[in-house]
Amino acid sequence: MDVVIVGAGKAGSLHYRAYSRLGRSGVLDRTRIRFVDPRERAGAELAALLRADGLPENVVAAREKLEPTAPETTIVDLCLPSRTLAPALVDWWRAGYRNFVIEKPFMVPQELAREVGQVLASSRAVLVRNYLHSRVHATVRELIDLYDLEPVLCVTNFSKDRRADSLRGRGASADGLPTVYEVEMPHQLYIGDDLLGAARSLDHAEDLDPMAGEDGRLRLGEGLLVGRAASGAAFVHYSNLHHPAVVRSLDLFCRGRLSVHATYAPICEEFTDIKAGVILGRGDAVLAKQLFTEDDNMHGMISSAYHTLRGGTGGRLGLDEVLRSDGLIRSAIAGGPGSGAGGAAPAASAPRTDLLQEWVVDSFRSGLENGTGRSFLRFLERRQRTRLSGVLPSLDPARDAVPGSRGTPGHAVRGALV
Repeated sequence: MDVVIVGAGKAGSLHYRAYSRLGRSGVLDRTRIRFVDPRERAGAELAALLRADGLPENVVAAREKLEPTAPETTIVDLCLPSRTLAPALVDWWRAGYRNFVIEKPFMVPQELAREVGQVLASSRAVLVRNYLHSRVHATVRELIDLYDLEPVLCVTNFSKDRRADSLRGRGASADGLPTVYEVEMPHQLYIGDDLLGAARSLDHAEDLDPMAGEDGRLRLGEGLLVGRAASGAAFVHYSNLHHPAVVRSLDLFCRGRLSVHATYAPICEEFTDIKAGVILGRGDAVLAKQLFTEDDNMHGMISSAYHTLRGGTGGRLGLDEVLRSDGLIRSAIAGGPGSGAGGAAPAASAPRTDLLQEWVVDSFRSGLENGTGRSFLRFLERRQRTRLSGVLPSLDPARDAVPGSRGTPGHAVRGALV
């Protein structure tokens, strides 16, 4: 099958690297991979990969400029910001394409919801989530099953320094700027859904976007989502895009004083010493430990999607699944369901029966600027680095603090998802 990667920037390069690996193993023909990007050129990372493969930069500015293809046997891989992906999906579908790879949860404008539903019903689309293909995540799942763990609280922290990033590249338009909820948090949301069950309610959201970079231009900042999953467990998803070090951490607190602490490999970084690990503990005692010196989850994700679409089975994505994540992100951006800063009360079916869960949720409701929740995040990050020090050299223990931030005041929301 032919492959068209829409987007020749950083994300496109990561996807191409995975396709290239499939090409080296004889699964596909790398010369039949093309790119569409309005800049009509490959980004630095992609250009380097293409040179290494001895291939030209086959990048065109728009779909209409592609050489004639057979849409019914072409995979369209949409490497686009979450807020611009739905219009592109509809556009390619109108042109006759029916095989899609879509990375992480994306947002659907209300005026396109019906047509996106038609696209998904009449196409084969795979919603790919690279961290679910990581060896770290597989190990976490294995520990949950092996020890019959009952999570009560899940905390994720996906932070890095994106102050040099352009908001335009993240989907900025005249209609508004992208928020912190649309960059790393979609990854955090699907990790939480996979471990706890689908998100059921949103108790609190805080957004310190946008923040000014050193050049005075607005940049993505810092944000937080706190809510309840279908299992009754609470989740806290935090992302700071002004953080000086890369953090991809998961802390899962379970009944019986058991806890799982995991560090995912940050596949977007050009580190030579990336390592990842998972620890199961009870109090200060380590019960199990697994370390990884590599974790190419992007290859696992693309390989699975390609074989699904090429095999003619599976690849059916439902609109309900898409709108569930879309609703959570939009609820956070808009200040939550209902009107005003307070919104509606959480669903009565979300009992709070665990003291740790109750304390953490309440500490974040007081706001990141208050300091209690930030101190909790700092404690978790320092503890992760201490436990994994010496085996995770890409994590610098000297840079373990979650720095304070200043930006547009955040907002708090409460209410059940719709």
